[in-house]
Amino acid sequence: METNQRKLFDLNLSEEQEQIIFKNIKEFRGVGTTLESALGALIMGQYFGWRVLKILHNPLTYRRYEKILGLNFQDVCPETTGYSETKSVGYAITQKIGSFWAVVMGKRKVEDKGLIENQGEVEKHVTKHIADNAEEVKK
Repeated sequence: METNQRKLFDLNLSEEQEQIIFKNIKEFRGVGTTLESALGALIMGQYFGWRVLKILHNPLTYRRYEKILGLNFQDVCPETTGYSETKSVGYAITQKIGSFWAVVMGKRKVEDKGLIENQGEVEKHVTKHIADNAEEVKK
């Protein structure tokens, strides 16, 4: 089946970055699901951007995955992509309320921030969050 899209795992990495990851995979010692999760985060970051990874993972996990891979996500993933705001509920809400870092650091609570949906559902979650926030402010 041919498409105009990139191959699924055709990641945007330099040869040097690929070699660093391969070296770290070979040398990895620990629970396999942790390595699997770090590799999955890399793929998510390539398609959704590192800002979505910051929303999905607590800071400790984010740094652990970077250490496992031997790279910083900000160096190998775009900041955002077309999917960031149209598929990520958390990122779309941070854009609407203008407080990305407040959400990432837990200063602003966003229910369901880790959901990946279609654009219509994302917009519903954003609208609900804004309405719920307005109610909280009134109280």
